[in-house]
Amino acid sequence: MKNESGFLSSLLFPLLTLLIIWISFYLDQHFKLHAFHYGLIPRDLIGLVGIFTMPFIHGDVFHILSNTFPFLILATLLNYNYNEIAKQVSIGIYLLSGFLVWSFADLDSIPTSKSFHIGASGVIYGLSGFLFFSGIIRKRKDLFAISLLVTFLYGTIIWGIFPENFQKAINYIQKTEKVSWEGHLFGFLSGTLFAFLYRKKGKQIPSYSWEINNDDDIDESNPYWLINDSEEKESEK
Repeated sequence: MKNESGFLSSLLFPLLTLLIIWISFYLDQHFKLHAFHYGLIPRDLIGLVGIFTMPFIHGDVFHILSNTFPFLILATLLNYNYNEIAKQVSIGIYLLSGFLVWSFADLDSIPTSKSFHIGASGVIYGLSGFLFFSGIIRKRKDLFAISLLVTFLYGTIIWGIFPENFQKAINYIQKTEKVSWEGHLFGFLSGTLFAFLYRKKGKQIPSYSWEINNDDDIDESNPYWLINDSEEKESEK
């Protein structure tokens, strides 16, 4: 019952986030708001707002659908298995990935226009990077299983962190529109960084009493440690 309630509570934040994303998408499409203008523009003061708005803006139905299910699964896994640090990690990936894209991504090759970065894929890559490396760093069987699950479900997305020419060379890109591979790259790097920074928080490798070999760790206030062999034999009589 506890596990079931924990799983349902882990779904709450991802579902609320997706609700906001879908409402934003509907309003944009229905009222022709051209919300992409509020996307992230690298090294542009006005484009700074995109650090906060980029994950909530999508170009078309295919774009938003391709991000919906991975985000739902990965964010739920994060909340369920890393409940103590899930909020910090989510917010950290959200802000850091956007800032890195704003700082280092290339502008559009067309000199008369600027490149707008939109979509939640950067956050998705960040979540996958965190879940993968955190499970390995912590050396827990259950968390390592999550790493393997992420690899099985989304292992091929690793190619998305490379430039488009490379993706086309390996036939990874199926569509012709421009993809924010920088968003993927910096999202993945952000998730990996937070996996390292939070490696000592949350679930850790369990320690057992029989693994303690240091005499300094013995609690001398416990009378059982003070019994010598003769006393033990006398008590047995």
